[in-house]
Amino acid sequence: MKNRTMHPYISLGILALIWGSSFILMKEGLKIFSSYQVAAMRISFAGLALLPFVNWKKVQLKKGDLKYFAISGFTGSAIPAFLFTAAQTKISSSLAGALNGLTPLFALLVGVIFLKVEFNKKKFLGVIFGLVGALFLVYRQDMNYNIGYTLLVVLATLLYGINVNIIKHKLSDYPPLLVSALPLAIIGLFGGIVLLYTGLHIELAESQNVRSLLAVIILAIVGTAFSLILFNKLIHQTNAVFATSVTYLIPIVALYWGFLANEVISLNQIGGLLFIIIAIWMIRNDKT
Repeated sequence: MKNRTMHPYISLGILALIWGSSFILMKEGLKIFSSYQVAAMRISFAGLALLPFVNWKKVQLKKGDLKYFAISGFTGSAIPAFLFTAAQTKISSSLAGALNGLTPLFALLVGVIFLKVEFNKKKFLGVIFGLVGALFLVYRQDMNYNIGYTLLVVLATLLYGINVNIIKHKLSDYPPLLVSALPLAIIGLFGGIVLLYTGLHIELAESQNVRSLLAVIILAIVGTAFSLILFNKLIHQTNAVFATSVTYLIPIVALYWGFLANEVISLNQIGGLLFIIIAIWMIRNDKT
């Protein structure tokens, strides 16, 4: 039977919907839990969610590759989870989503500087176009730019850029399910330790507690476990920079939620959309 793969643009759209909604779920979780608890529950629940789907007895790793799985887990999920939830205690979800657009730039730079990936001017211009478009989408004069917490998001995007290059150039011989499940299993243990240390206690009699817990569970299973499998497939199918260009679409999802809430769409937001469409076309044009 022919192995069917999802079209890259469809995968990109699904990831944008999932990750674009993740910031709302994080905010809901933060109503009850601390930023450390939300991040720890996210990676722990995600690790548990994928455990049953891997035949661990048949897993065979090449010598020295376990460290790449561990690095992928911490740079791609664990550390960014803590950085984003901490940042969202002080900056808006829309700003965090727009800054996430730095990920393709870091993915490109890390690949060129450390992995000797060929520099492509058209792809670089596409990255810049996408970042400008993302910033246009969320720009407001009254936006809160807490520099310290903003830099936490920038650091998270740098780690994302490192992770996608590891997946593309060090773990490409392994199936996407394993490339998602093993790193999450490793960092899930770390998340469990954090939860024990923070003394997590949930009172389910309170409706807000239940809503916050459900938000974190959805964030873990859909926004982390399932989406990572799809994301890793997309990296294998295309290239690291195109896969991370999903971050340009995340503010569009946030814009859509705002539209449903009767927010007015401005000219700079329309301009941002055009920039993003051009950016993704330019990046997709190259497969390296």
